[in-house]
Amino acid sequence: MESEIRVLVAGLGSLDGITQLEDGSMLVTDWKAGFLLWWDRTAGVKRLATGFKGPADFCVVSEAHGLMVVVPDLVKSELRMIRLAR
Repeated sequence: MESEIRVLVAGLGSLDGITQLEDGSMLVTDWKAGFLLWWDRTAGVKRLATGFKGPADFCVVSEAHGLMVVVPDLVKSELRMIRLAR
């Protein structure tokens, strides 16, 4: 087990929600930048959804063909559902 702290992605704003998926990748919401991103050790960062005003902690629900990520946008008083294929 690694015990040192290291930067995985530089330049992110205010992270709010974060979860590690079964394959080791991570989903993260950034409150200031207004997006949901996916991070993988080899592939790096990919923005999955943008345009949020205040994305907060999210919920990941397993579906038959992938995952449903439910992200509350607190500023807009909305819920956004993003489907991810496996």
